Amino acid sequence: MKTPERNTDTIFVLRLLRAFCPSYLLEEIEGDLLQHYERDLKKFSQQKSKRRLFWNTIRFFRPGILLRNKLSVHSNYTDMLSNYFKVALRVMLRNKSYSFINLFSLALGITAFAFLFLWIQNEFSYDQFHTDKDRLYKVWNRTNANGKINSWDVTARVLAPTLQEEYAQVESAISYTAWGEQHLFIEGDKRILKTTGAYADDAILTMFSFPLLKGDAKTAFKDPMSIAITEKFARELFGDNEPLGETVSIGEAGESLTLTVTAVLNDLPSNTDFRFEYIIPYKLVEMLSGKETKWGINSVYTYVKLKPGSDVNQFNDEIRGLVKKHYKDADTQEVFLYPITKMRLYSRFENGVQAGGRIEIIRLLGILGICLLTIACINFINLSTARAQRRSKEVAVRKVTGAFRNSLIGQFLCESMLLALGAGVLSLVAVYIGLPYFNRLIGEQLSLQFTNLNFWLGGLALIIAVGLSAGSYPALYVSAFKPVKILKGMGVSASGKSRLRAALVVFQFGIAITLMVSVFVVQRQITYVQNRDAGYEKENLVYQYFTGSLGKNFQAYRNELLQLGVATSVTKTSTPITDRWSNTSGIEWEGKDPQNKTMFERIYADQHFATTAGLTVVRGRDMDLEKFPTDSTAVVLNEAAAKAMGFADPIGEIIKDNGVDWHVIGIIKDFILTSPFHRVEPVLLFGCNQSWAFSVAHIKLNANNPMQENIRVMEKLSKKYNPDYPFEYEFVDAAYARKFANLEATRAITVLASMLTMIIAGLGLLGLSTYMIEVRVKEIGIRKVMGGSVISITKMLTWSSVKPILIAVLIFGPKAWFVMHWWLSTYPYRISVGVLTIPLAALAVISLAILITGTQTIRAARTNPVESLRNE
Repeated sequence: MKTPERNTDTIFVLRLLRAFCPSYLLEEIEGDLLQHYERDLKKFSQQKSKRRLFWNTIRFFRPGILLRNKLSVHSNYTDMLSNYFKVALRVMLRNKSYSFINLFSLALGITAFAFLFLWIQNEFSYDQFHTDKDRLYKVWNRTNANGKINSWDVTARVLAPTLQEEYAQVESAISYTAWGEQHLFIEGDKRILKTTGAYADDAILTMFSFPLLKGDAKTAFKDPMSIAITEKFARELFGDNEPLGETVSIGEAGESLTLTVTAVLNDLPSNTDFRFEYIIPYKLVEMLSGKETKWGINSVYTYVKLKPGSDVNQFNDEIRGLVKKHYKDADTQEVFLYPITKMRLYSRFENGVQAGGRIEIIRLLGILGICLLTIACINFINLSTARAQRRSKEVAVRKVTGAFRNSLIGQFLCESMLLALGAGVLSLVAVYIGLPYFNRLIGEQLSLQFTNLNFWLGGLALIIAVGLSAGSYPALYVSAFKPVKILKGMGVSASGKSRLRAALVVFQFGIAITLMVSVFVVQRQITYVQNRDAGYEKENLVYQYFTGSLGKNFQAYRNELLQLGVATSVTKTSTPITDRWSNTSGIEWEGKDPQNKTMFERIYADQHFATTAGLTVVRGRDMDLEKFPTDSTAVVLNEAAAKAMGFADPIGEIIKDNGVDWHVIGIIKDFILTSPFHRVEPVLLFGCNQSWAFSVAHIKLNANNPMQENIRVMEKLSKKYNPDYPFEYEFVDAAYARKFANLEATRAITVLASMLTMIIAGLGLLGLSTYMIEVRVKEIGIRKVMGGSVISITKMLTWSSVKPILIAVLIFGPKAWFVMHWWLSTYPYRISVGVLTIPLAALAVISLAILITGTQTIRAARTNPVESLRNE
């Protein structure tokens, strides 16, 4: 029989036991284990006996045994740590002002870093929760238009089934269309709920990781008249009742579709680009209006899940010519797959190549967070090294009495760790209180995961990193003092260290100047774009969606608004004037270049649109269906559309859209339909007398009436002509203002970051200047005795504080200019950085620095020299 000692597996187990078990217990425990093992060999197989020996041994790895071995913490080590923290606490209490500066600076730095880190972490987590995320892709289009490759992610409805049928690598493919907010209700219930929804193919519930609380993902959409809803929406509709099998109606009351709830999903996490409270199968659309088979109409998103082991690059090569194969007019159009895990951060393409996206902002935020934390650590380094002279005798005495350098380093690191811990606690409280406001600022739903172990481990790691970063250099510097020189009164040479402190101050204020330049540029860019002529009159203009019977009763509603003097003009359109709902590159006209793939925005409108919105006709005429019945096939171009078509005089020309001839009757001045930061898109205004084309009413309210009175009458008339639906409206100027939300958030963050930087750097400068004045108090007294004036002494002391800031301006000013020039280059409609921006930012920073140090220097310069020289 093999003895345990000769078996490799058991030797490992016993060696592990010997390493951790106290020696005075080892012999007895090991003997018992071997006896059990030998008995097991007689009853069981050798493999089972080994397993039993292993588990019997593991059972002895418990605190009652482990804490009695040689690795136990000795009492003298505990006493030493206790002494370190006691001394650190005494030092902090003895130097309250400097401790406050360090503590407050570190707390601000950690708080800012924590906010930005939570945001960055959330951005990187988008759509990472899907089980098969590495096999999920979104289909994109790209085409060569006028020598430039354009990329977009809206595809043809027929693409998904074609990919599923023609390519073996595809496990599943779906079409997906997100709705805006729609109304749903329960028959017989007066409540009408407004929420977001989506159309999708059946496989959406099995392709993506949207867990079902109720229902079967494979059969939920077997019936076209079905609907899947989220848990939150189920509670809103049915309370605590069982939602499966219940019915929900969508559409106009009396002409609605009744759908059966077949599945209830978990509420969607906030870190996904999917936004819906319910899903309706595309089979319902096809049942009502037939299958969409045209390749030239891009109206849906297409998602693909590849089979395991499929090579996406090879697959992209195979599908490159798919659209051209089925659609003869798509001579340069290609499709390709792009990972959904990259959609959030890497969704910007330039000339057909991935060129960034939100990741650029995230990188800047990461750099900003690190910079804020760094300048807070710099305060501690600067103040600790500056005050080293005060503690030189303490270090010398400790060394003479036998302290090693390592123990001194431990002492000073304990001080920095204690400060970092206090700052960490303060920042945790600040983040907890400030997170709701930060969420409103950035439009996210960030939270602190108090129950997650990784949250606490990450926080502890951050505190340790800050403590080590801030305390390592001062600890190494102070602990290197020579006790003989100190006790002989030779002091500490500080010339080299003062240069280091100056360099760190340069870095601090360099960051401050960069952020100040950013604040100025972002503010000017926002003001510039906000003052851009929108091309229409936003004031007193509201729009309402055609919900319920409002569209059917539009004419009566319009007439009464005008008769009561509430409105001066009313129109109906296919889309709000602030948004894009339909575009096409399939417009044809005589003499069109085959390579011209210009994308035109499409709006259907009645003859009152230009008057209501305040559009300016620059050539030809506006539509007038009453005077010219043929205007039902008329089109008005904006200036950008006329230029894109290349007509010398477009009036009377014929253009084709979906096989229909439209005759051009006029040109209007360019107006902003989508982004005010970009060039105006080509827009086509189609005259139409068909009810299907219209879904929005625009109302120009009478400015001579009180606005509240106008709204009150609008509500009364809406209830009259659309009694089953709530009164809802939107001011156009408010909708237009939302276009600046992202830039406003950028401005707020840069302003906050700039303020924090100036506060942290200013506190550090205050601490340094205060200490330097204390050090030079005798010099100041001598200068006053020798005839120095208050002004000359103030200039001398102030110059020592301002000089590093001027150096920072020279070094970081040009860099700030290039950074903001790059940022502005991402906006086609933009300002220039400007030659005065950097001088103004420098003036602001220098003025603040003089203000911070001025009170200290003036007070020092006015001090009676007798007070400073009485002991000399």
